[in-house]
Amino acid sequence: MKVLRNNLVSLISSFLVLLVCIFYRDVLGLQGVVLISFITTLFLFAFEALVRRYALEKTVAIMKEHDPALFKETPESIERVEEEIALWSKKQSEFLEEYRSREQFRREYIGNISHELKTPIFSIQGYIHTLLDGAMDDSKVAKKFLKRTAKSVDRMTELVKDLEAISKIESGLYEIQLRPVVLLNLIDDSMDTLESFITKHKAEVEVVWEVNKDVQVVCDSARMEQVLDNLIVNAIKYSPVGSSVLVVIREKNDSIYIDVRDHGFGIPEGDLGRVFERFYRVDKARTRNEGGSGLGLSIVKHIVEAHGQEIAVTSKERAGSVFSFSLAKMMR
Repeated sequence: MKVLRNNLVSLISSFLVLLVCIFYRDVLGLQGVVLISFITTLFLFAFEALVRRYALEKTVAIMKEHDPALFKETPESIERVEEEIALWSKKQSEFLEEYRSREQFRREYIGNISHELKTPIFSIQGYIHTLLDGAMDDSKVAKKFLKRTAKSVDRMTELVKDLEAISKIESGLYEIQLRPVVLLNLIDDSMDTLESFITKHKAEVEVVWEVNKDVQVVCDSARMEQVLDNLIVNAIKYSPVGSSVLVVIREKNDSIYIDVRDHGFGIPEGDLGRVFERFYRVDKARTRNEGGSGLGLSIVKHIVEAHGQEIAVTSKERAGSVFSFSLAKMMR
């Protein structure tokens, strides 16, 4: 009989939740239904707990009549119950707060992705319609618009690749293969990769060695080259045309540090704590013009931390910035 009653209560509770969801689905949308369902379920659990407590109190009261000595309330027992209730209430509040935070993060994340994809998609759409409206007949104009279309496609491809990288890193699927690496080779490979980009922006990159050039570090060379590439590209983007970037290799506390220093526009003090956040940009217009996805520094931070190392930034407006990250030195 007791099992039947409990099942009946659960069935009625589920039915009530279902009615709430059906009634409000058109008014509040999916997120509203999820939230109402959660709150309604929480209320029903609380109501069921109160019913059970009332039944328990009635049972205890009856038993007290037969044997008063069996149940003796003390200030300590009452205080313990109050503490348990307060603890339960605190946990529920923390759970709801975490739910709200995650929901807000999800909305912002989807909104950022939509915003980043919207610009190149609209650009491509505009170029194609222009070509279809007659620009295709002029080979010179057609070539110009096709180049712009290709640039927008490249930007979308970069964003998708960066999103895939972020997803793999955060899900633990981003493989890091640690092995001894000659740091000089890693630096040279990075300079070769960036040669055309550096030339295009009329920039200069100088490497300063404050340690022996034969020093070895323990890292995933491909991933760390990605880190270095990203930091140098970022330094060039946020500096005036023709500026120089300094890459300093130094040693501290048995670790190797690489500093990427620029003489660019700098980062406002209020933005320093957010530069590694996804989609966060200090100068949104400049980065979009350069084709950045807004995920580069976030990926850099994830890769460095996946190596068990650290990365930091210091900056002064109109004076430049310094991004520094550490590498584990190979001990001989």
